[in-house]
Amino acid sequence: MPCRFENSVVSAIVRSPLHPLLGDSFAVVSLRGRRSGRPLATPVNVVREGRTVMVVSLRTRTWWRNLRGGERAGLRLAGKDLDARGEVLESPEAVRAGLAHLFELRPGHAKYFGVRLADGKPSADALQKAAAELVVVRLHLI
Repeated sequence: MPCRFENSVVSAIVRSPLHPLLGDSFAVVSLRGRRSGRPLATPVNVVREGRTVMVVSLRTRTWWRNLRGGERAGLRLAGKDLDARGEVLESPEAVRAGLAHLFELRPGHAKYFGVRLADGKPSADALQKAAAELVVVRLHLI
């Protein structure tokens, strides 16, 4: 579990002119807490496909819950501030499909979630196990 210090360092780099050091796979999601109303910002690892940015998070994290129902978020990505609408894939079936798609786009990401690929495809068992612990967030750029 990353600590606040690490998150602060990554967030600062993503927001700075040094952002190319992290490549285009890191971003900062900014949103407002649904209950608290407080601004929240969290650094995330992303996969971009056209005008959709995908993020995988542990179910035990809470930031992504604020994006249910198409809530808006800000996204600092590749030196640009972007606006997006959130879509959270939570059901096991939706998460499995989302992960399978993400691993098609970026096979190297599978290892970060404990999923092994055979012939470039994850096994159904591995996806099922991962889907029990993860959610997939799609941020649709607007």
